[in-house]
Amino acid sequence: MSKFEKLNVKIRDGKGSPSARRTRLKDQIPAVLYHSGLDAISLSVDKKELYKALKTGQVIFEITVKDENQFVLVKEVQYHPVYDNIMHIDFQKVKEDEKISLEVPLRVTGEAEGVQAGGILVQIVNTITVKCKPTTIPDALIIDVTDLELNSSLFVKDIQLAADVEIITAEDLAVVSVQEPKKEEEIVEEIVEEMLEGEEGIEVEGEESAGDKDDSSATKKEEDSDGKDQKSKEEKQK
Repeated sequence: MSKFEKLNVKIRDGKGSPSARRTRLKDQIPAVLYHSGLDAISLSVDKKELYKALKTGQVIFEITVKDENQFVLVKEVQYHPVYDNIMHIDFQKVKEDEKISLEVPLRVTGEAEGVQAGGILVQIVNTITVKCKPTTIPDALIIDVTDLELNSSLFVKDIQLAADVEIITAEDLAVVSVQEPKKEEEIVEEIVEEMLEGEEGIEVEGEESAGDKDDSSATKKEEDSDGKDQKSKEEKQK
């Protein structure tokens, strides 16, 4: 018996937006099945059944298309930008004995020494890319932070691996750390620095700098002075 949940699908007639809209009006979700070297197949999935299946956290399901049972990986789920409803879903056909790449959640276990010393645990990465067979996909990868000290980090290479699972994500990537809590003064200083950095280099169009204004005023005074001297000379000659 397959470890993957069964998902009932139907072949969908037509392509494009009109076909997709008609499908949604029937409480079905339009879908597409991709397979390397073959044309994509337009499908539809019952809306309630799909929502229920995705809530299990599984990313691979068993479907039947043209009387053939096959495994499919959920490659992309498109949501409505406002109502957050599923608008479309893409499946990719996979083989049970072939390795595939996908992201799995990263979970933290244990209480860090640094936290007991007053630090704050920060999880930097939430998912890790792995490569494995569909039958060995882990529900999550686990990293033990028990020995993590204050101002220290754990990396991808520190993650506990299950058998037949290969990590694709760079092993020197920090995934979790324990940091000292920031004081209120430090937070205020960071905010002030960000504000000052944002103001640097900003020029208002049409405004002159203080130096430009001073130069302009000095030039005007010199011109007025020269004019008065010339007028005085002319009156004496008369």
